[in-house]
Amino acid sequence: MDAAQRIVIGLPLAELWTNQGALRAQRAERIGATAIVELLLDGSSFVVADVGKPLRWIPSADRFDFWRVELKCRLVPPDVDRFDLDAYPGGYCYLASVWRDESSSPIIVLETHH
Repeated sequence: MDAAQRIVIGLPLAELWTNQGALRAQRAERIGATAIVELLLDGSSFVVADVGKPLRWIPSADRFDFWRVELKCRLVPPDVDRFDLDAYPGGYCYLASVWRDESSSPIIVLETHH
């Protein structure tokens, strides 16, 4: 299958990819707001995984706005196993995890729940 046409078929996400193909990054752990801010300041990027859609890579120039406007109010704390979608604006939220690859900055993966 052409990597540019791949979609997310289930969560938790098992693999990351770009239009050029699969990445070697591996899920490390769930993270919360403090870790996200630190990773953003160090140059990490966001990718949004939503079932039935392609991965959405947030452009580097937009990552801080995305954090402030979209993610901060919809982030499920990392120590929470159950959550109520109605407690989040718009009835959806994100579980965040950091994925690591020896050749790049850590990647912040946001799995969408709605």
